[in-house]
Amino acid sequence: MLENLLRPWIVARLLSGGAVALLALFGAWVAWRVLKRWRIGASTEGQLALERRAELVAAVVQVALVFAAANLALTVLTADRLTHSIRGAMCAWGVFDASPHGFLALATSALGAALCALWVVLHRLDLKLAKPVLTRRKFAALFGLAPVLVLDLYVTARWALDLDMEVVATCCSLGLDDALGGTQGAGGGPRELAAWIALGTGVGAVLASAFSWRRPGRFAGWLAAGFSVAAAGAAIPAILWFVAPHAYETPHHLCPFCLLHADVGGIGWPLFGALFGAALCGAATGLVQSQGAASARGDGAAVDALSRRLSGWAAMGWLTVLLLGAWPVARYAWITGGASLFGGT
Repeated sequence: MLENLLRPWIVARLLSGGAVALLALFGAWVAWRVLKRWRIGASTEGQLALERRAELVAAVVQVALVFAAANLALTVLTADRLTHSIRGAMCAWGVFDASPHGFLALATSALGAALCALWVVLHRLDLKLAKPVLTRRKFAALFGLAPVLVLDLYVTARWALDLDMEVVATCCSLGLDDALGGTQGAGGGPRELAAWIALGTGVGAVLASAFSWRRPGRFAGWLAAGFSVAAAGAAIPAILWFVAPHAYETPHHLCPFCLLHADVGGIGWPLFGALFGAALCGAATGLVQSQGAASARGDGAAVDALSRRLSGWAAMGWLTVLLLGAWPVARYAWITGGASLFGGT
C-alpha cells in the first residue's frame, strides 16, 4: 500500500537500504575491474591507479556496510514504532506477523548485517598487512554480499508496502505464547535445560575469547569462533523460555520483542545488541586467523593484533550477555524470596 510510504520510519528504512544496496552494487562493479586487472607486486601506472581506486571504493563501501549493519536495528525499531498504527499489535511481533514477508525481512536484515560486519573485518585486516594480498578476496566477496543487500531491500520493501493498517494483527500472546505453550508446555520448552546450555556455552565463549585475547593464534581464534557461534545458538531459546518469563514475571509470556519496552527497562536492546556483537566478534576472530594464516604469513603481528582486539570485544560482549540475562532471574528471586516462577513443574 503506497500510503505506507508516508510513514517516516518506513521511509527511513527503505532509503537507508536503497543507499546501501546501490553502494554495494557499485562496489561489485569496481570489484569486477579489480579482479580482471589486479597484479600484486606490479609497479605500473595502471596498477597504482587501480590500487588507489580500490582503496577509495573500499572505504566508501565500508561506510555503507556499517549503515547496513545498523539497518537491522532500524528494521526492529520500525516494526516497534508501527505498533501504534496496527490494532492488536502490542509489540514488533504483531507487525512482523501482519505480513508474510515480515520475519523474512528481519532474517535478511540480520544476515546482511552479519555479512557486512565480517566484510569490514576482512577489509580492516587487508589494510593492516604489508602487502594487499587480501584485496582480491574482499572484492570477490562483494559478488556474494551485494545480492544479499539487494534481496534485503526487496524483502523489506515487500513487507513495508504489504502492511495493512486497517486490519487487526495477531498479538504475541496468541501468535507466540500460545503456540509454544500448546506444543511445549505452559512455560514453553525445556526451560532449565535451555538455561544451563546457554550458561555453559556462554561461559565457554568468555573463556575461549579471553584465551584468544591472551594468546592469539589460529587454534585460539577458531576456539573462540566455535564457542561464540554455539553460545549464540543456545542464547535464543534460553532468552525465550527462561529470561523473558522472569523479566515479565509470568511463565506464559515468552516474546523477545516485548523485552524492548520500557516496562521491563528496555533490557532487550542491550541484551540483543551485546549478543549480536559478541557473536560477530567471536566469529570474526576465527576469520582473521584463517585468512592471516593462509595469506599473510609474514604479518603475524598485524594479524594477532586485530585478533586480540576482536577477542577482547567478544569476551566483554559475552560477559555482558550473561550478566544481562541473569539480571531478570536474580531480580525475581530477590523480590520473591527465592520462589520459583514455574512452580513445581
